[in-house]
Amino acid sequence: MLQTLVICLFILSIWALLKSATDFVNVWKSEAPLHWQHWGEPEFVDLYRGMFGELWPVIFGKACEEAGSDLLVKKRNDIRFVLKIIVLLFIASTAFNGFYFEVKPRG
Repeated sequence: MLQTLVICLFILSIWALLKSATDFVNVWKSEAPLHWQHWGEPEFVDLYRGMFGELWPVIFGKACEEAGSDLLVKKRNDIRFVLKIIVLLFIASTAFNGFYFEVKPRG
């Protein structure tokens, strides 16, 4: 029962990440257009895919402070918060297996 609840919360947090990233991109376009263009005008999919790559400074660095928009920084912090929740739920879901991972070929 508890494991099912954690899995459902994990799936819900993925939806929250998609929603917060979409909101961030929309605010980024309207609040800081010059700053947004500087990063190659990424759409939602580009931001989502590049969050842990080329757009790392936008989400995890101090790049949003340079844009001078408090709303943009708030939306960026929302993404950070959701990512923290996802990590905690992932850790909780693996705790049900005793943090045991076994990687072996099928056979």
